[in-house]
Amino acid sequence: MITTDRTITTDDGARLAVTLHRPETPVPDSPLVVLVHGWAASRTVWHAVARQLAAAGHTVAAYDQRGHAASTAGEQPLSIARLGQDLATVVDTLSPDRPVVVAGHSGGGYAALAYAAHLHAATPDAAPRRLAALLLASTASHDQVTPAGEIRMMGSQLFTRALRVPWLGRQLLGKTLAPTATLATREQNRQLFANTPPAVRAAYFGATHDMDLRPQLAAITAPTTVLTGTQDKIVNPNHSHHLARALPDTQLDTIPGSGHNLPLESPERLTHHISALIARVGGYPRS
Repeated sequence: MITTDRTITTDDGARLAVTLHRPETPVPDSPLVVLVHGWAASRTVWHAVARQLAAAGHTVAAYDQRGHAASTAGEQPLSIARLGQDLATVVDTLSPDRPVVVAGHSGGGYAALAYAAHLHAATPDAAPRRLAALLLASTASHDQVTPAGEIRMMGSQLFTRALRVPWLGRQLLGKTLAPTATLATREQNRQLFANTPPAVRAAYFGATHDMDLRPQLAAITAPTTVLTGTQDKIVNPNHSHHLARALPDTQLDTIPGSGHNLPLESPERLTHHISALIARVGGYPRS
């Protein structure tokens, strides 16, 4: 595997940090896989999935969403539509002539849905040549209103200081993972949260108050796999079931014993499903 880093600049000046994982011997005609993380994380949350896919011969791109880790915030106000535009910029820059498979976790799934909805609405005939397939992990299309008190907590320096104490931070974030999650997984999850600037955490958790992508779901014809953990306490698994019913071409997989952070808790399961989507769309339509 050959790993390289680069930066992609959006139309409002956000500089998005991207890592490309390239196999030494790529599978012919394999689509680019683009991985999108959720709130208070970074592209490193996908590391295990990216390595496994690259080892199987697929080229993978993972990027930090604006304001997270090595990416800057840009000038436009944060919104789910804006995050969908960021994903479009990454796709169009890295894979202008071939379709992609997009996998989004949690808030990364919101961005993926926003991108897919706009793509199918704006260019329905060309959409299959851009977006070959979708994987949506621990995500939703609506009803993600974060209470005002929780948003204030996310932006609090006191909360940040607490997150930086390993044992306390792991305890505070306990519901984001299954009770059986390993100590290493809990610690990585804590570090990701603690390293996200408080203002960024607050802005992202507040960005979904009016999100409702349900009216656009029926138009998204890309083959889609929806994943949810039985122990997800952040995004109710019922929302995954709604996505599976509302999207035209969907497979639902419920993962026993997993919590919300599936890229950390169940990377092999995600890799399996992304690989299955790639195999399914191997004969993707060409322009």
